[in-house]
Amino acid sequence: MIIALSKGRQITIPAEFRNEFDLQTGSKLEIIKKGKEILLRPVGNELEDIFSKAKKVKPKHHLTAKQMDELNEAL
Repeated sequence: MIIALSKGRQITIPAEFRNEFDLQTGSKLEIIKKGKEILLRPVGNELEDIFSKAKKVKPKHHLTAKQMDELNEAL
């Protein structure tokens, strides 16, 4: 299937693919450069679940993100 870049340099994913992969407004896609190809891969909800769980984890220390970055750089 051949599609064209729009004036705003965007593409429209054909309905056939949107339906097959259950892509909705706001669905996340990973874009991958593979040699001379551009690949789009749907990112499932598992990634959003991981981020949402990570936000709930409370650190056992009292360091700020900046302090942790400084410690990492010192290593």
